[in-house]
Amino acid sequence: MSLKKYFQLSKNIKNWTAYFARKADKGETTRYITRGEPLVFDVPANFYHVFREMFMEDFYNISSIIKQLPAQSTIVDIGGNVGYFSFLIASKMPAAKILAYEPIVSNVAVFNKNISINPALQNRMSVQQKAVTGKPVDFVEIFFDDTEANTVVASIFESFAKENKKATQIAAISLAEIIELNKLKSIDLLKLDCEGSEYPILYESDSSIFDTIKNMVIEVHDLDTDQKNNTALKAFLTAKGYQITETMGENDCPSIFAYKK
Repeated sequence: MSLKKYFQLSKNIKNWTAYFARKADKGETTRYITRGEPLVFDVPANFYHVFREMFMEDFYNISSIIKQLPAQSTIVDIGGNVGYFSFLIASKMPAAKILAYEPIVSNVAVFNKNISINPALQNRMSVQQKAVTGKPVDFVEIFFDDTEANTVVASIFESFAKENKKATQIAAISLAEIIELNKLKSIDLLKLDCEGSEYPILYESDSSIFDTIKNMVIEVHDLDTDQKNNTALKAFLTAKGYQITETMGENDCPSIFAYKK
C-alpha cells in the first residue's frame, strides 16, 4: 500500500488509524468517522475493497468533481452499493441531497443501517432497492454472485462476470421516472457505477433528460466493440453537449467525468 493512499485515507477519515487494526483480516466490522461533516459508518469485512476504492484510491477524483458542483447539489447515485460514495461526497458537501438506487438487497441493508446511525442524514440521503433503466419497465433480470464476499458484480448482462451464476427479478425505475417522481428540476451530479447498465440507462433515456443533468461521473465497462464501450460512450456524451475528462482506476476500469460549462 502506497503512502499516497494512506495520505488520502487521512484526508477523508477522521479516525484513519483504525485501518491499521486490520479488523477486516479477522472478518470483523470497523466503524469510521468522516472528516468534514462527521458521518459515522460501518465497514463489514467483505466490503473493504469498496471502502479502499472510495476513501483510499479516490477512484472518482472526488475533490475535482466537487469543484464543479453548487453547495446545495442534488446528487443521484445509481449503483449505490453500500453507500460509500454517497457518504464520502455527503461528508464534503453538507448541504447536498442524495438519492441512491441499488438492486442488491444485502447492499441496501448495509447502506440503510449506516444512514440510520446518522441523524444529520435522515432528510438528505435515501436509498431504494431498485434497478435503474433507460426505458420504463416494471422489472429487470439481474445476474449475480450470491456469495457474501462478492456483491459488486451484479449486472443485467449474464456474461458480465463469470461469478454471476444466479439470477433474480428486481423492481426497476427509469431515470426519467426518478426525475419525475422526485420533482427534480436539475441533477447536479449523476453517478453511475452499475456494471454495464450505464449504456441502456443513457442510450435509451429520452434525450430531453440531458437538459436536466449537469454533470456525470461514470465507471465505464467495455462490453463490446460497437456501442457498449468507453469510446462510444464518450462520443455519445460529447454529442449531448458534455465535456469529458477521464482517469483510469486501479481496477482497470476508466472513470469519466462529463460536465457542462
